[in-house]
Amino acid sequence: MAVVVVSAEKRLNEFVQFPFDLYKNDPYWVGELKADTVKLLKTDNAFWTHARRKLFLAYQEGQLVGRLCALVNDTYNEYHHENIGFFGFFDCLNDVEVSHALFAAGEKWLREQGVSAVRGPANPSSNHPYGLLIKGFDSMPAIMMPYNAPYYGELIEQEGFEKVKDLLAFERTRENKFSPVFEKIVARASRSKDITLRRIDLKKLDKEAQIIRKIYNDAWANNWGHTPISEAEIADMVKELKPIIRVEGTCVVEVDGVPAGFYIAIPNMNHVLKILRGTLANPWRTLRALWAWKHIRDARLIMLGIDPAYRKRGLDLVLINHIVKYGVAIWDKAELSWILEDNEGIIRAMTEAGCYPIKRYRLYQKNL
Repeated sequence: MAVVVVSAEKRLNEFVQFPFDLYKNDPYWVGELKADTVKLLKTDNAFWTHARRKLFLAYQEGQLVGRLCALVNDTYNEYHHENIGFFGFFDCLNDVEVSHALFAAGEKWLREQGVSAVRGPANPSSNHPYGLLIKGFDSMPAIMMPYNAPYYGELIEQEGFEKVKDLLAFERTRENKFSPVFEKIVARASRSKDITLRRIDLKKLDKEAQIIRKIYNDAWANNWGHTPISEAEIADMVKELKPIIRVEGTCVVEVDGVPAGFYIAIPNMNHVLKILRGTLANPWRTLRALWAWKHIRDARLIMLGIDPAYRKRGLDLVLINHIVKYGVAIWDKAELSWILEDNEGIIRAMTEAGCYPIKRYRLYQKNL
């Protein structure tokens, strides 16, 4: 057994390629475009201007058998007044010797950084794929949501990690119904003459992104595990979403002309990524993927937020109502993810809107 640090582009490509090899016969696992993952992991990415990391690869008798990222997010620690590190991009064979070697190397580096605990998985933060799938292994994940083999949880727990928080994914189909309570609140809120709803202007997406960033950071300011999105990170997000976002999956709610809330839902591009297998180099698969893109019938709500100054007016339910009537009307169903397991208010709102839980993800933590 040998664990090595990724310090060259060849090793980085191996790091990115490994889960494609590990899950090559899995019907549900989906990998992002490898070029996008390489771009995210390179140290000149906007995220790493406020974070630092080490990437580890495990080899057994010369064969690659696992990977792990250990990182310290300085923005997170400053914002939450904590002193923790994170692990992410964890993939390995079902072998406790491999997982132990990876975590031992990652934890050693994190101790050298002076942190007192490690949490994860974070790939690499709460604004990216987050958590470990522990329930819902029988279907493909939604776009930008993680998928992993069931044995990962056992390997992580054997290293002394314990649950710190669960995240929930809800689903809503076109056929599901609103409850009478939901409809009553939405009707009352919608009667206010100072409320208007509009689509995001995709021709001015950079300007709209600043509105979204402010509302999102304010709305999530007190949520567990939240890390504010920086201007550089929102710029990267715009570049990623611009090719796939549809105006029908967006909305901004304004009060007296002032943006007070928003949502963004995107087509579930995992149907496309599953075909591409991480690359655009294969012309036949690319043609099949383009066909699949045009026939996507489900979406994922990736962001929703209400400015704290406008809460308790039912605007969150107004937005959910808008998603269902004008978003799910285009698609057959949508996943709304993720939601903290103890966010009783939004869970109640989802339930009243006819949504139901379909997947559960777990964040683990361990003292160092």
